[in-house]
Amino acid sequence: MGRVVITGAGAVSPIGNNFEEVMEGIRDGKRGIGTIQSIDTCHLPGNVGAEVRENGKPLLTESHIDRKEIFITRAVDELIKNCGSIHRYPPEKRFIHIGAGHDYLDLIGYTNSNDKVTGKWIDYSKSGHIIVKGLAKTNEIKGGFSVNVTTCVAATQAMGTSFRLLKRLSAGNVIITGGFDSVINHLHYMAFYKLGAMSKWKGEPGHACRPFDKNRSGLVLGEGAGVFLLQDAEDVFAGEGLAEIVGYSSTMDAYKVTDPHPEGKYLARAAINAIEEAGLRSADIDCVHLHGTGTYKNAIAETNAMRQIFPERWAEIPVFSMKGQIGHLIGACGALEMIGVIYSLKYQQVPPTVNFEEQAPEAPLLVIKDKPLHMKIDHVLKLNSAFGGQNSALVVKRYVE
Repeated sequence: MGRVVITGAGAVSPIGNNFEEVMEGIRDGKRGIGTIQSIDTCHLPGNVGAEVRENGKPLLTESHIDRKEIFITRAVDELIKNCGSIHRYPPEKRFIHIGAGHDYLDLIGYTNSNDKVTGKWIDYSKSGHIIVKGLAKTNEIKGGFSVNVTTCVAATQAMGTSFRLLKRLSAGNVIITGGFDSVINHLHYMAFYKLGAMSKWKGEPGHACRPFDKNRSGLVLGEGAGVFLLQDAEDVFAGEGLAEIVGYSSTMDAYKVTDPHPEGKYLARAAINAIEEAGLRSADIDCVHLHGTGTYKNAIAETNAMRQIFPERWAEIPVFSMKGQIGHLIGACGALEMIGVIYSLKYQQVPPTVNFEEQAPEAPLLVIKDKPLHMKIDHVLKLNSAFGGQNSALVVKRYVE
C-alpha cells in the first residue's frame, strides 16, 4: 500500500479567502464571527454567524444563489491554479470526493412566488451533488466523483474515504477531497435554533463560540470550503508535500439523532482504530485537534473520549479547537480544520483556542490558552462528530521526503 500525501490546498473561510490567508488567520488568532449581514435576520431569534468576507465585509448574495457553490468553486480553482501537479495525470486518473451540507432551498424566493400555492418547491432547491458533478466536468475529472452528506463529519469522511481509495489505487492516481457548506440562511439557521444548539452569548459576537470554556453556551454557524490534493508519495516531487494521512476510522454510536454519546466511547473507538491503522500507539500522538463545538454536551463527550484514547495522559496532551474563530461549518468543518492540522505540523505548535478563557471543571483538558505552545509534533489526531452518532478520526503525520 502506498503513502498518501497532501500536496496542495484551497480554501474560503470566515478568516481568509485562500489557503495562506487561513494559515495566517490561525497564526493571528483571527475571529471570523460577527453580526450576520448576508441575510435579513429581523425574523430570526439571533443574528450571530461566521460569514465569508470580501475586503473585510461579508459577502452578499441574492436569495437564489447557493453560497456554498461559490465557495467550493473558488477553493477548487485555487487548488488547481497553485498545484499544477494535477495536470500530470490523465483525466481518467483524476477523482473528486467531497463532503457537503444539506441541499440549499431558496426559501425567500419560494415564499415570494406563486409556486408556494401549489407546493412546487423543487425548482428552488440546489443540490451539492450537481455542484460537484459540474466541477468534475469543468476540470476534466473522469476517474469518478462522489458527495458525502453526513453533516458535521461529511468532510472528514470524504477525506478518509479518499485516503483509503488512493491507498488501494496507489501511484498514478490523484484525488481532490475536502468539504463545503453554508448554513447562513433562514431555513438552516432556524433548524439549528430549534435543536437548542445555538450559542446564547449576549456579549461581543466574536466571543460567542467558546470551546471547552466554563462559560460556553452553544455553537455558532459558519460557512466556507476547504479542498486538498492527495497523491501517492511515489508521485510527489520535492517541496510539494504538506502532510501525510496515515490513519482513518469512522464509527456510529446511534445514541440520539442530535446528541453525542456522553461516554464518548464510540468516538474513542474511531480514534483508536485510526491510530492502529497508522501503525502507531496512543503514546505517539503529540496533540489532538478536537471537534470542539462550544456546546456543553460536546465538551463532556470529547473529554470522556480523551480519557479512553489516552488513559495515562488524557489531561496532559495538548488539544485545540478552531471553531472559536470560524464557527461551525457543518459539512465543511473537517476540511477547514484540516488546515489547522497542517498548521500545527508545519510550524510545530498547538495554537491557542480562541475564546477559551476559564477551564470548565467538567472538561479539564489541556486547552492551550493565550499563546501558542511550541513543541515537537510528528502526529496529530483529528476528531469530528455528527448527528446520528457519527464519529470520524484521522491521523496526520508530518511529511518527510
